[in-house]
Amino acid sequence: MRSKRTEYMQYYDNRDVISFFSGGMGLDIGLSRAGLNVKVGQDFEPSCVETMKANGHNVLGGDIRDIKPEVMLELAGLNQGEAFLVCGGPPCQPFSTAGKRLGINDPRGSLFMDFIRMIDYIQPRFFVMENVKGIMSSPLKHVPSDERDKGDPDQKLGTVLDIILEEFKKLGYKTVYGILDAVNYGVPQFRERFVLIGSRDDEDIYLPFPTNFQMHQNSELRWKTVGETIKDLRRIC
Repeated sequence: MRSKRTEYMQYYDNRDVISFFSGGMGLDIGLSRAGLNVKVGQDFEPSCVETMKANGHNVLGGDIRDIKPEVMLELAGLNQGEAFLVCGGPPCQPFSTAGKRLGINDPRGSLFMDFIRMIDYIQPRFFVMENVKGIMSSPLKHVPSDERDKGDPDQKLGTVLDIILEEFKKLGYKTVYGILDAVNYGVPQFRERFVLIGSRDDEDIYLPFPTNFQMHQNSELRWKTVGETIKDLRRIC
């Protein structure tokens, strides 16, 4: 018979991940290289599903709105509360500063609620959600700035993020969030993304500290150029 300590250690040694909106596997590959075990991914786009299958990944294709969380758990071989992490980046077009910023008024905006629905049922120890930085200022109801009604709470900037944080709070998750720029983590590209991390068990969580900066040419922590990155990849391959 297993002792309570053995069960405890096995629980906290678990690094199993369920991925939604997996796309081209960028986030999944990063998590795998960090030592996590992506058990199953999901995406609506057929080409992304084929890419994951071609790389030997377990994947469920289809619209998340039509997927039951029980199915994802079954495919992952996990029970409720066993997953280490649920991750995903719900479609970001409704909140991009480059688009019309329709927010929740856009049907794709509701996919955030389906991501939350999955976490509510799966009950992972942690979750990670990434999106465009525009989500931090996007209102629930988009109208041109010169027509904005300051008395309408749905037109208040940042209300989309307020709703998302409130939903995770209802589920009992402690959260931290912020804007991370890929260039500060060794990627030869300025790419800012919103990242939200949640902890079910009130564990201390932090955004990752930058590893690369715009520093002196001889510094090991300076930003990398594209050419240097290509050379590094050739050495790895």
